Amino acid sequence: MQREWEILGGDQQATEVLSRALDIHPVVAGVMAARGILDPGEGRKFLNPTLADLSNPRLMKGIDKAVERLCRALRDGERVCVYGDYDVDGATSVAVLLLFLRHIGLQADFYIPSRLGEGYGLNEKAVAEIAARGTKLLVTVDCGISDLTEVQAANAAGMEVIVIDHHQVPAELPEAVAVLDPHQPDCDFPGKDLAAVGVTFFLVMALRAGLREHAYFERIEEPNLREFLDLVALGTIADIVPLLGDNRIIVSFGLKELTAARRPGVAALKEVSGILTSEVSVGQVAFRLAPRINAVGRLGQASRAVELLTTSSYSSALTLARGLDQANSERQEVEHGMFASALSQAEQASKRGDAALVLWSQDWHVGVVGIVASRLLERFGRPVVMIAMDGESGRGSGRSTGQIHLYQALEKCAGTLIGFGGHRAAAGLTIRKDQLEIFRGALIEAVCEQQAGRQVVKTIRIDARLQPDVMTRELIDELQVLAPFGLGNPEPVFQAHGLRVRSARRVGRDSPYHLKMVLTDGQASYDAIGFSMGERHVDVKDTIDIVYSAELNTWEGQSTIQFKLRDFRREQD
Repeated sequence: MQREWEILGGDQQATEVLSRALDIHPVVAGVMAARGILDPGEGRKFLNPTLADLSNPRLMKGIDKAVERLCRALRDGERVCVYGDYDVDGATSVAVLLLFLRHIGLQADFYIPSRLGEGYGLNEKAVAEIAARGTKLLVTVDCGISDLTEVQAANAAGMEVIVIDHHQVPAELPEAVAVLDPHQPDCDFPGKDLAAVGVTFFLVMALRAGLREHAYFERIEEPNLREFLDLVALGTIADIVPLLGDNRIIVSFGLKELTAARRPGVAALKEVSGILTSEVSVGQVAFRLAPRINAVGRLGQASRAVELLTTSSYSSALTLARGLDQANSERQEVEHGMFASALSQAEQASKRGDAALVLWSQDWHVGVVGIVASRLLERFGRPVVMIAMDGESGRGSGRSTGQIHLYQALEKCAGTLIGFGGHRAAAGLTIRKDQLEIFRGALIEAVCEQQAGRQVVKTIRIDARLQPDVMTRELIDELQVLAPFGLGNPEPVFQAHGLRVRSARRVGRDSPYHLKMVLTDGQASYDAIGFSMGERHVDVKDTIDIVYSAELNTWEGQSTIQFKLRDFRREQD
């Protein structure tokens, strides 16, 4: 796949103003300017997020109705059920709302469908089961926006419904008491990129404010919402939403709560994940904590994740966390076999020139197709849909590049699908076996239509040109003021020119292998690692230009600067 380097480069005058006004290194100021932060006041808010800067929850359409209905449930002693999705965002959304509702005295339980037996979203059998418990109010989190028939069934069974979601909004909304989704066309809430757990947290903020107005907390202890931010950050990071605005504030404070680990479930999860460092990072959440929660959902046992996050007993939490850790090991084994099988199909589709990769097999695990699709997306740079077939139908997950809006592409293929849902970057679908080839052609056509003849290119955005000798330990530390890093606010990336390659070798125990290099500018040597770039060993030339970020790598008590390669190419004039 062709790769293009785009050097953003900040306005020099703005860089100097930011550097002086905020007392930060010129390189840090340059990164901020390159990303559109030009005003010192805006920069100060970015570098020093505060909870007071969170958006007003009352701006979210439907939130007043949701608060009113929950207050009525509290007043009348009604039974409430929180119905969630089986991924990290869904599990943390359930946990946040469940803990808050129980704290204020509501009779609240939860339901998460089995990914293997029930699939995504509301289903009528579950609705009937929940109604039979005596539930009067059903609250969906991270699902429900497209479940018109199922919400009608809930109403017919004597339940009212509140929908909390963050996925794309269909033309027709379910008949619910309140629908909370920032993507609603007439919703004034500024943060459109919240994860479902973020939307849930803003409802909790509004509900606490409403109860406070009625002097409810004169009778019971008022909950400290800061203590919920560990769960909100966990779901927000796992769902890969932009870490800007409200999400940046949530994650900044949530990481502190995860570090403190006051919640037994979080402490136990950190223990089994091997997180012993003083401060929890976004990377540790994304690659250690979140996969263990996701694993039980992928294997059909997501309720165990909610039990872990809501228990008050550390011994119970540790038992549950060990179970999640085992499930993650099982998931990794399944994923390894599926990736090899899917890679073979993907390579054939790539050789055909397919603009989107639509792959399927009777042997794939429905709970793992999304993970493997993400790996193939990274490798081939085009939308990937992987479908786990089960007899005459199958369920699949899709992942897409920033250039292609996957949900809109699937809308063009709606006639070939039993159902689908999602957003720009990810989606899920259900399909009949006899529609697979038709769907493949329709999706490729929809993707080509969005591309409008443009070649599939992976654009690597570079903050600035910076030769390695400028990248000191002190600068690496100073760049951390821009954290937390993630989608929308990536780790700073730089370009260096004309480095000679002293050595290059492929490392790692298993595919995908990594590429380890030692580079020199003629004055000093620099260690560099290209994760999952082992196959590009053949592209290494004597002198190269690199795109890199920098970190301190600690080994046996010794700390050295290491460059993480994002790309490299033959030296350009």
